[in-house]
Amino acid sequence: MTRRSAAVLLLAITLAGPLPGCASGPSPDLYQAFGGQPGLVSLVDDLMDGMMRDPDLHPYFVNANRPHIKAELVAQFCATLGGPCEYQGMDMRMAHARYGIGDHEFNALVRALQNAMDGHHIPYAAQNRFLAMLAPYRDDVVHPAPPPRARPPLVIAPDAVAVPETVPTEGLGNKPSGT
Repeated sequence: MTRRSAAVLLLAITLAGPLPGCASGPSPDLYQAFGGQPGLVSLVDDLMDGMMRDPDLHPYFVNANRPHIKAELVAQFCATLGGPCEYQGMDMRMAHARYGIGDHEFNALVRALQNAMDGHHIPYAAQNRFLAMLAPYRDDVVHPAPPPRARPPLVIAPDAVAVPETVPTEGLGNKPSGT
């Protein structure tokens, strides 16, 4: 199964709701599958590195306060997974509204997260549970930029401005020639 097929299947499962007998929410076991706090710090470091290498995501982070973003992501991931953290940052809609993030960028971020989780050898079942918990944030993160405002062309009547043929130099602080 390709990653795209897996993502579509994951989305379908997420929309259908939890399956009977499947743990879908946060739990200390899920938090530990990610390596606890040290594992999350390392995962988010690798995630940020991946986002900085991705040409679609790089512009969003190049001038950002990356240490602050990483700390916020660690806290959010920790709380989401069932760890002992409490996320106290901005809500996702407010934090992302001004950036014009579309589906393309959101999908690139999910790929970067999947690559980071793969690099940390996080079991696929744990990855899928985590992605399912993050899926509801999509609508808060994706806000395509509004189209630029159209401005009417500036029209100046030809006789609105009188332009002298020569510019006087007397009285403008210039010394008259010959002194």
